[in-house]
Amino acid sequence: MTNVDGGANGSRFALRIGATQSYAGGVRQQITVPAGVYRLSAFARTTGSLSAAQVTITDAGGASRTLDIPASSGWTRRELTEIPVSAGTATITIRAASGNGYLFVDDLGLVRTSGDTPPGQRYEAETAPAVCQGTIDANWAGFSGSGFCNGTNAAGAYAQFTVNPSAAGTASLGIRYANGAGSARAANLIVNGSAVATVSFEPTGAWTTWATKTMTVPLTTGGNTIRVDPTTTAGLPNIDHLDLGPTAG
Repeated sequence: MTNVDGGANGSRFALRIGATQSYAGGVRQQITVPAGVYRLSAFARTTGSLSAAQVTITDAGGASRTLDIPASSGWTRRELTEIPVSAGTATITIRAASGNGYLFVDDLGLVRTSGDTPPGQRYEAETAPAVCQGTIDANWAGFSGSGFCNGTNAAGAYAQFTVNPSAAGTASLGIRYANGAGSARAANLIVNGSAVATVSFEPTGAWTTWATKTMTVPLTTGGNTIRVDPTTTAGLPNIDHLDLGPTAG
């Protein structure tokens, strides 16, 4: 067997990925991990006009973090640190942007750097099972992950997250948003089908300026739905992600 695409050390076999549509194709690997804080790393290079790529880790609770890989003709080590991961099956997905070329990945690693229970979990608006009644866009800078929820300008055009706390109790949550309009946008916060609060998303000054709205909500063990439901025809601001803190009994 001939190794035509040697890895970073010149001898290992490397993974090669191409995509005719942006982030349409890829490879994923699932692994069972204990809870903790992790480091995701890989050596990567690109050829041709391939502009970028991503490596995403999604934990058993649905929280995800993304390592962005820019174009590079030579092998370069990329790293994402301080990733809180829940116990269970984690999924690592490698995807390439469109272009006439390939992404090469070698020595992909997921290392637990701390055995501490993760202080919280992040849920991206663009990652299932999250629901966005609108479109997932990436045209305003400053968001995390691979995009944000640009909700339809209508009352009831909601964004919804499914979260999985480690225990029942009250938990703090933070909704990261951008509101480049000139007035606040109001929404009901609905947890497991019941309205628990009214939220006002004040203007942030620009669509590229992001802020976090924090509040405390009651949660049960297992899957919980958290819906941000706009009450006016202006709809929601752009929603980036939801950060969930640990529960307290």
